[in-house]
Amino acid sequence: MDLSGYRIVITQVNHCLCFQPQTAFNCVDRSILMPADTRFCMGFAEGLIPAMAACVHSAEDVMEFECTGGFSGCGGQMSYQIEKTGLPYIKANETAVKKQLAAISKLLLNLPMFKSFDQTSMTRLLSHFQLEHIHDLGFKSFKYRDIIISKGQPGSHLYIIVAGKVAVVDDQDNVITYLCNGEVFGEMSLISGKPVGATVKAVSPTTVFRLDSKDFKSILSRFPSLQTYFTTLLTRRLAQTNAERSMDMSAGMAGSLAEMPPEEVLQTLHVNVKSGVLTLKLTRGEAFIYFHNGDMIHARYGIHKGLDAITEIVSSRAGKFNFTPKLPPEAEMMKPLGNFMGILMNALKDMDEKEDGA
Repeated sequence: MDLSGYRIVITQVNHCLCFQPQTAFNCVDRSILMPADTRFCMGFAEGLIPAMAACVHSAEDVMEFECTGGFSGCGGQMSYQIEKTGLPYIKANETAVKKQLAAISKLLLNLPMFKSFDQTSMTRLLSHFQLEHIHDLGFKSFKYRDIIISKGQPGSHLYIIVAGKVAVVDDQDNVITYLCNGEVFGEMSLISGKPVGATVKAVSPTTVFRLDSKDFKSILSRFPSLQTYFTTLLTRRLAQTNAERSMDMSAGMAGSLAEMPPEEVLQTLHVNVKSGVLTLKLTRGEAFIYFHNGDMIHARYGIHKGLDAITEIVSSRAGKFNFTPKLPPEAEMMKPLGNFMGILMNALKDMDEKEDGA
């Protein structure tokens, strides 16, 4: 959107920390020319985009707007007008642009993601975006309780927290973890191509630096240090997930078969060499499978016992499960029903044959 020939004038100010009345900014091409010492407000920038679009498509010479600062969590208020000045195209002042770039570079170089960058590599990164103004780089602000990304939606952006705090929550809105300044989220879905795995919401006024999928993949291929950063990050998070799952199972494990199908539950208990009783509440009643050091030693579901019971359990796709790490006394004399993977593969094969026959 070409903004040449427009001017922004601050008309009224009420507790605004960034602007003074009668302050004016000229627009050139896609840039807003601000003095180097001007404090930039992300809430103002959020509202300015639709305001400028309205002016460009309007026949009015002057249009008035208000900024409440709500996007950035600011409590101030400010009014401004956008004027059509008829000024010819003015080339942006190189000194001002350089100072803006220096400020952005300093901000990003302080983030852990860019710890290995020097000024030269950061300048090369910023040149990739053909940057003319700070807003072009994808800074976005969120209010308290705003949903930033939702579980199940396609991954579209990498998010880096510049200021504030977010919570990663499960389907019941229980907090899985908190993330704050300098930490990132959204990378798993971009790298794997799978939908977003958890909902992330702001728990305080939060500003993030966003990279869309295309830009993320482009800079990842151009900067090996970023590849190393994300490889380390993913390894750490996977290790943390495995450790948390192991801790959960030491005290018991519960869930829904809609989210974790029976075969995955059985494999999890087998791989982690667990001993205890898996209880499943299924459509035709309760089912039980005893585990000893990861092997299945007993199974019962209605009239079915042993391998037949496991086949019936694996074919279930609705219900809940609960694992208790304690075996009853009679389990001491029980032997494994067979090779775990062989049992599971046969159960899955039987399930497929039933579905094909139906």
